[in-house]
Amino acid sequence: MEKKYRIKINEFNNGEKRYIPQVGKPKLSLGKYVHLNYEWKNIIMDDLKTFQTTTSITYFYETEEKALTIVEGYKKYILEKDGQKANKTTYKYL
Repeated sequence: MEKKYRIKINEFNNGEKRYIPQVGKPKLSLGKYVHLNYEWKNIIMDDLKTFQTTTSITYFYETEEKALTIVEGYKKYILEKDGQKANKTTYKYL
């Protein structure tokens, strides 16, 4: 199942808005009925331009465009990371 992305917008009492980029991972909820939910995590980019996701840390961006840039950078980061995983391993015995 595919991940989803969103930008969480917090609007404060003084009228300011802050934006939080998030990624959602599909998760089955079991109970009386089985249904699909998403577990949302905040996307954090550190000074070294690496990304992590967390539910315990929140970083606000002042513009929606900056938050969107973080989401797009995270997507690119995940694609590069997935491309470095081994797809097939074989052995040659001597």
